[in-house]
Amino acid sequence: MHKSRLSSIVIDCHAGHIEQAAGFWSQLLGEPSQVTDDGRRATILAGDKGVTLVIEAVADEARIHFDIETDDLAAEIHRVEQLGGRKVSVVDHTVIMEAPTGHRFRLTGPSSHLLPSSGNVWGDD
Repeated sequence: MHKSRLSSIVIDCHAGHIEQAAGFWSQLLGEPSQVTDDGRRATILAGDKGVTLVIEAVADEARIHFDIETDDLAAEIHRVEQLGGRKVSVVDHTVIMEAPTGHRFRLTGPSSHLLPSSGNVWGDD
């Protein structure tokens, strides 16, 4: 058995100054943002279930996707594939997956303290 949960919604953007992009979303949601030291990523706690909004500077296409954190990447990849999804690539210890609809999302290792208490429990069939 393993656990997984929606951990973040990620806004990939072409922003020279991530603070400006984060400022928009921060003001929209009425929540403060925190920018990383390298200035390439900002986070906003966006919900009472521990979902984080992440604003990330990227060189590729600007889009919105989500991250699912799991305590067992192999088991979660298998579960997603059984649902009809497919593995696209592995980038920086995250697995890029694609839903049958063509939408991409990332599977990551545990990224919050909430996974043990609020993750969905899945049986490894």
